[in-house]
Amino acid sequence: MKNIFFALLFVVGLSSCAKDLDKAVKTNSKWVLIDWPGKTIPSNAQATLNLSDGNKIGGKSFCNTYGGNATFNGNALQFSQIVGTKMYCTEVAEAENKFLDDLQAVNSGNVDGNKLTLMKDGVVMLVFNKTN
Repeated sequence: MKNIFFALLFVVGLSSCAKDLDKAVKTNSKWVLIDWPGKTIPSNAQATLNLSDGNKIGGKSFCNTYGGNATFNGNALQFSQIVGTKMYCTEVAEAENKFLDDLQAVNSGNVDGNKLTLMKDGVVMLVFNKTN
């Protein structure tokens, strides 16, 4: 009976690990912003999120490029030390600042197929589609 319990616990543990956010996006994945609840995505620019080397992020924040760090723990995550280039783009400057603020506020996420949803305290902040 004891062996059956541990076998069941092992199987449950493996199945829950397979759904961890870090395993789904951590290794060289690229995403494009498709939904930004409560905010407008500029029609003339694109925001992206690229994850590489397990703990590095980068991408385009509508006008400028940015980079930083990512820390994963299952479906919990945090982006930190985000820095970017400083070209001023009048049309998207406000959206760019809000996008970077939202990235830094994220504390969890999930992947469903090719969709990455980033949240803060369970509230959807940013939704991305996977590219290549």
